[in-house]
Amino acid sequence: MLQKKRTKITKLSRKTNHSFRIDASGADVGPKYIKQIKWLEWGLAAILLLVLIILHLLVFLHSGGLWRDEVNSVNISKLTSITDIWHKLQYDSFPIIWFLLLRAWIFIGFGGTDLALRVLGLIIGLGTLGALWFAGRALGNRLPVISLVLFAMSPTAFFCDSLRAYGLGVLLILLSLGTMWRVFQNPTPWRMVVNTVCILLSVQCLYRNSFLVFAICTGAVAVGLYRRQWKLTIFPLSAGILAAVSVLPYLGIVSKVSEWSIIMKGPMTLSFIFGKFKSAIDPAGTLLAWTWFILALLAVFTFIRILAKPISDRFLDQRDMAVFLFTTMFLSIVAYMGFLKILSYPTQSWYYLPLMAVLIVILDKGIDVICEKSFAGRIIRIVCAIGIAVFIFTNSWNAAHTRRTNIDILAAKLETLSEKDDLIVVYQAYCGVTFARYYKGAASWITLPEIDDHSVHRADMLKIKMMEEEPIKLVLQKITKTLQNGHRVLVVGRLDFLHPGESPLHLPPAPNSPYGWSEGAYQIAWSQQVASIFQAYGKTIEEITILMDNPVNLFEDMPLLVVKGWRH
Repeated sequence: MLQKKRTKITKLSRKTNHSFRIDASGADVGPKYIKQIKWLEWGLAAILLLVLIILHLLVFLHSGGLWRDEVNSVNISKLTSITDIWHKLQYDSFPIIWFLLLRAWIFIGFGGTDLALRVLGLIIGLGTLGALWFAGRALGNRLPVISLVLFAMSPTAFFCDSLRAYGLGVLLILLSLGTMWRVFQNPTPWRMVVNTVCILLSVQCLYRNSFLVFAICTGAVAVGLYRRQWKLTIFPLSAGILAAVSVLPYLGIVSKVSEWSIIMKGPMTLSFIFGKFKSAIDPAGTLLAWTWFILALLAVFTFIRILAKPISDRFLDQRDMAVFLFTTMFLSIVAYMGFLKILSYPTQSWYYLPLMAVLIVILDKGIDVICEKSFAGRIIRIVCAIGIAVFIFTNSWNAAHTRRTNIDILAAKLETLSEKDDLIVVYQAYCGVTFARYYKGAASWITLPEIDDHSVHRADMLKIKMMEEEPIKLVLQKITKTLQNGHRVLVVGRLDFLHPGESPLHLPPAPNSPYGWSEGAYQIAWSQQVASIFQAYGKTIEEITILMDNPVNLFEDMPLLVVKGWRH
């Protein structure tokens, strides 16, 4: 009976060509208000999309060389066979889909240069805009301007253009959300197949997407139970189970990672996680974070208000939507944050992109329900969207001009600056992955600490170094010999130089130090030991300044030091 009533309402809405809309209070919104305001909304949406396309093009043109995590992914994708890729997955953060896509991109001839590789990032970055638009429209939001300014224009969102899986993961989770609701609007076999494919690809792209898929499928199951329609209850349940089964083969990889990932873990509180999430949604301060918070309160209030209304024909579809979005929003936050707490890895802003994308589409829909009944509300939304866009634009512009690394520039400089008998020391070992890609000079180089493999991130080898009695003995010997022989040591990286009277930190083999398995403590100790050699015995320590036209990503903005001479 309920389904027949929904069908009747849907047909009536189509016949009248949306001449009326139903808001949370049951009031009809007259067509004259829609006609007066829609050209402003469409104009704003068009301008925002144009600005965002320009910003993504700027990201593409100014990102420069690949930074270490991007090089790591590219190197894995270029391995000889799919089996080799599978065995190397433990040294990166993603399931296999991203590496297969990169491999295909390189195979068709776009792997020869950094710029050619970054075309893939540009396509995916622009694709996230389309997915954001699709998800909003699928949920019934006419123009997702809030999503465009608070998510798409955020500097954090530009990481979707990197050669990492985050952009593709955002795109797929948005498609999973939108196609799931389209199934409930019209549960045809084709829509079910499309949604299932999106869900499977989503969890095969990002591990953390599994928790968002869980939230989306559970929200859909809740709607099916609310409707008392077993077909629409069993489908999302089956899709969720199928997605869970599809990630089971990765348990072996997770087991291998657990053998050495202890050096990357630390105490992770919920306050720390929420602080990182705040910095992801608002890199510039607190205004945008408060905006997200207020929108979340308004959206929750709207959903609860809809659910509190008496059941009637006019509110059936909105009640279904409220059940779906409220459940998905709540479980997305709980599951995602719980996963990060259990994982206990120090998080970066781009780790939160999939969660941000799902939440902003839901919040945007909640605000749209409020504004749909009010001409003044729609004007306020337009004004606020313009204000936010103006406020955030400077940070977005600067982020779009930021290089991902300067190691490619330093490597080119060292090819002309260094001589055959000089020694190049790269600190930290993680940066050796980038340096190995770009440096082709004659001088030998070594990382601090030195490990045997610089094609991928080998944290397992780093753990072994931490367990040795003298883990950087070889590095210190090479530095000493080079300086004593009258040659130079060139350092790529920022060492911890000592103040007068300070002694370098020496730690016993891990985990028998006061810092246990803390990789950061050992990195500082090694850095101080090398710096103390330079300060005690080097005649001159000079920093080579290389002027850059644009800012550089802080994670790989390295100085270049030249140490010469030996003081007896």
